[in-house]
Amino acid sequence: MKEQPEPQTDPILEECYRMKAEFAAQFNSIEELYNYLKAREKEGEAQGKIYIDPPPPPTEQRK
Repeated sequence: MKEQPEPQTDPILEECYRMKAEFAAQFNSIEELYNYLKAREKEGEAQGKIYIDPPPPPTEQRK
């Protein structure tokens, strides 16, 4: 019987999963999380940080 190799773990994904679990424990809804992040953004802007919007998603090319 062949031994099954252990699945590889990605440290970046593991960190994302950890953060997701922390946010889920701290906030009861996505709206609460959104309001928290917006408040943090306002605090950063008050400290002189500049935030830029991400670029728009690419449009589908017609063939």
